[in-house]
Amino acid sequence: MYRKPRHSGGADILDLDSLMDILSCLVGVMLFLVIYTVLELGSVTYEASIPVVRQAPPGSERVVVVADQGRVRVLDARGPLEQLTSGFEIVRYEEVPAFVADVNARAPADWHFFYSLVFDNRISAFGNPIGAIDLLVEERPGVVGDSIHQLDANSRFAASLGALDPQEVWLSFAVDTESVEVFRVAREFASARGFATRWDPVSVDFPVTHILAEGGAEILLTPRSTLTKPDR
Repeated sequence: MYRKPRHSGGADILDLDSLMDILSCLVGVMLFLVIYTVLELGSVTYEASIPVVRQAPPGSERVVVVADQGRVRVLDARGPLEQLTSGFEIVRYEEVPAFVADVNARAPADWHFFYSLVFDNRISAFGNPIGAIDLLVEERPGVVGDSIHQLDANSRFAASLGALDPQEVWLSFAVDTESVEVFRVAREFASARGFATRWDPVSVDFPVTHILAEGGAEILLTPRSTLTKPDR
């Protein structure tokens, strides 16, 4: 005997209770993750360093820091100039070649550079002497500056700064295109030690000459002790 199957009152309707429970749980988990992420991002500490710009002390002198080829070197010509010109104020023009040869016999040097004098002997169209005595700065062969990985308390850069007084000098960085990063580290290093700093995006080509005194019947040696930029 055939009997038509009987169905319970709601059996033919899809039961969504379990699906809704699952979706509610997923939404809750997602909301928790979003809230947690926002809170974590809000608690992150970001550090931004802004170079402290110090004014150069009144009467202070300029010392050059050469930042080139990814390295830094201090070029402080004050001591070598004093040694080269010590004891001389006026030199007769005809005596200048002998004077230059004599002082160059004891030409000073530091970690990175040789310092000497050169005589540029020139005569004007009227027959007057117009030559000049120049300071010549040459690189020591095979001696390089400190890289970004060497700039610590034991570096030559640190030792050079240790010999300077931030109340007497300020630092002028000459920075080529390869040395921006090492310059930033060196500037921060110098600023932490109280030095006022400036910088110029220039490349220094060695040897460097700097005019000390120009001619006449007598040359007055009043050398400018701090290098500004190469004269030639």
